Amino acid sequence: MRVSTKVKRNLAIHFAILMAFSLILVSHVAAADGGLNLPSTPVIIEVHNSTASYFDITLSYVPLGYDVTNGTYLGWCVDTSANMDPGTHEVTLYSSINPPGTLTTEKWDMVNYILNHKQGTVQDIQQAIWYFADINGNYTPTSPAAWTIVNDALANGTGFVPANGQIVAVICFPETMLSGSPSVQVSIIEVMIPIVPEFPSLAIPLVFALATLSIVILLRRRHPPTHAR
Repeated sequence: MRVSTKVKRNLAIHFAILMAFSLILVSHVAAADGGLNLPSTPVIIEVHNSTASYFDITLSYVPLGYDVTNGTYLGWCVDTSANMDPGTHEVTLYSSINPPGTLTTEKWDMVNYILNHKQGTVQDIQQAIWYFADINGNYTPTSPAAWTIVNDALANGTGFVPANGQIVAVICFPETMLSGSPSVQVSIIEVMIPIVPEFPSLAIPLVFALATLSIVILLRRRHPPTHAR
């Protein structure tokens, strides 16, 4: 069966419309989960000393198919009321763009701005992060460089949302955190938002189903079935 140029053009238009629709679906899903696809089940973190951040955090027991994997990430503290002893802890991961209810009052826009516009030493950066996100505390920086970071964030970071390819703070929230426990605290890791947004699992089959239906309808209009008499 030969397909005319007009039919080909109509198919191309329909396909373009469907692709635009699929991108809308992707954007909606990305916005709902804070731009990251994170596991909903707890994972294990292990804390290590670091020279590039406040500490290194190694993730394990992360299922496949998410925007975090088993491996080591730059980590920062957001809770001066407790210490993080070296060892393993069970946590649930949350995007700071869409934090859990108990952490919505922290200024995550400022924290994400700082992580994407680093200056000063590790200690300066950590003090500036504490100024904006110190759970159960009210930290005041002590170094002039930390105040420079804070003032830069105050001037430019309000409402900052990391874009694709930028760093977003992912909250490591302990599943078990005893009152006054010195062994575990809320922490964050640096995760890069994927440059190309991932299609949600239901969007791909939906797009292909709609594309197939459109092709069938166009071809049937062009070549209606004949009925034997």
